[in-house]
Amino acid sequence: LLARARAAADARVQAAQPAGPTTIDVPYVPEMVRNQIRDEVRTEVIAQARSEGWVAPNTMPDWLNRISFTGDFRLRYEGAFFDENNYPFFPDANAINEEGGVVTNEGFPLLNSTIDRTRFRYRARLGIKAQLSDQVFMGITLASGSDDGAVSTNETLGDYFNKDDIWIDKAYLRYEPISGVAVVGGRMPNPFYSTDMVWDTDINPEGVALDLKRTFGPASVFAVAAYLPLQERELDSRDRYLVAGQVGARYALADSVSVTGAAAYYNFQNIKSRKNPAQGSQIYDYTAPAALAKGNSIFNMRTDGKTTLAGLASDFDVLNITAAAEYTGFENLAVRLTGDFAKNLAYDRREIELLQAEASVPSGDTAWQARVDFGTTSSGRRGDWMVSAAYKRIETDAVLDIFTDSDFALGGTDVEGYILEGEYAVADGATFNLKWLSSGSISRPPFAVVVFQATLVTEFWPWRSEPCFSRPPPG
Repeated sequence: LLARARAAADARVQAAQPAGPTTIDVPYVPEMVRNQIRDEVRTEVIAQARSEGWVAPNTMPDWLNRISFTGDFRLRYEGAFFDENNYPFFPDANAINEEGGVVTNEGFPLLNSTIDRTRFRYRARLGIKAQLSDQVFMGITLASGSDDGAVSTNETLGDYFNKDDIWIDKAYLRYEPISGVAVVGGRMPNPFYSTDMVWDTDINPEGVALDLKRTFGPASVFAVAAYLPLQERELDSRDRYLVAGQVGARYALADSVSVTGAAAYYNFQNIKSRKNPAQGSQIYDYTAPAALAKGNSIFNMRTDGKTTLAGLASDFDVLNITAAAEYTGFENLAVRLTGDFAKNLAYDRREIELLQAEASVPSGDTAWQARVDFGTTSSGRRGDWMVSAAYKRIETDAVLDIFTDSDFALGGTDVEGYILEGEYAVADGATFNLKWLSSGSISRPPFAVVVFQATLVTEFWPWRSEPCFSRPPPG
C-alpha cells in the first residue's frame, strides 16, 4: 500500500510540473496531497483489516463468519430379544444375492430369529455448513457406520479394537435464485415430509430436488419434486431410480394450534426383477435387487432347478399421506398427533403369485402408523423432556423393505407392533433416551422381537437448524 501511494504521488507531481531537458526531478509531495494519501491508505488498511480479522483481537475473517459446524455423538446399549416360538428357518435373501446365488440343496444362509443379541454401539457425526452467498449454501457431513448401508450410521463395538470407518453422509449444494424457489443437488437431507414408516431417519437420498415454498398469512404451502438415482448400470439401459413429488401445507389455526399435511408419490423405476427363461438361462440375473432386507415378496429368479437367486416380485409406486396436529397451549408444553398412511399402487397380487409359483407368504399393499408425542416445547436444554407412543402396521409390499425404519422389528416389512419412548435432557446438549419397540409378523411364520435401547446423545449444534429444505420437520 505505501509503495503504491508513493508511486501515485510521484506521478501527480510529474504531471503538474513537467521536467525540462536540464531539470533534475526532486520527489516532493505537497502537504495537501500527503493528507489525501494518508486518508486513502487509512481507509484501505482498515477495510482490509476488518475483512481479514486482524484489526481487533478475537475477530474472524469475513469468509469464516459464513461457515459453521455441526456435530453429535450417540452412545447406545441395544438388546434384541426374540420370542421362543419364532420360526427358526428364515432365508437371508440379501446374503443369498451377495453370493451371486446359492446351490439350493446345500441350504440357505439364515436370518437370526431365535438368539438374543446385546450390542453396544455409537454414532459420531461432524458436519460443516457454508453460506457461500445469499443464494448458495453448501453442506458436508462425515459419519460413522459399520458398513455403507443407507439406513444406519451405527458402529458396533467389539472388533478387537480395530479402527473404525468414516463415511460421507451428506454432500450437497442448495441454490436459491429467488425467495421460495431452490434447487438442491448431491447427497442431501431427506427432502420429504415423512415418518420412519417410509424413510428411516438416517437415509440421505442422492440426486437433485426442486424445493418450493410460499406463505399466505397463517398458511404456508410447500412442494418437492425429486429425481433420485438408485443404481446406475453400465451394460444396459435399465438404471434404477426414483421419481418423486410431494405437495403439502401448514396452517396455524390459532396461536397455539397448527396442522400440517402432505401427499407424496414415489415412483420407483426398474425395481421389479425378471424371471429367467427356462432351461437354466441366467440372462436376467442383472435384475436381481442390489439390496434386500426382509418382508417384501420375493421369488427364485433361476429356472435350472439347482440354484436360487432372490428377486423382487412387485413394482413399487407408493402413495404416502402424512398429517400432524400440534397444540402448544400448555405454557411450555406441547402435544403432537401424527398419522401416516401408505399404499403401493403398483401392487398386483396375482402377478406376485405367478412369479412365486408356489405357496408363499400372503402379500399386502398397505401401511399405516399413528403416533402421539408430549413434552416441553424446547429440546436439548437441561430439564427438557418428551414421552411418546406409536403403533404401526406395514404389510409385505406397502413400501420397500430396505428403506423403512431399521430399528422396528430390526428392519423390513410384514410387521406390526408398538413403540414406547421417553427422553430427558440431563444437561444442556445432552439427552438420555429410553425406547421399547415390540413387533411381530403379520403373514409369515412367527417372527416376534422386542428391541430395547438406552441412549445418551450429545450435540454441539442442533441438526434441525440445517437450512436445506423448506418443508416443516417430520411428525
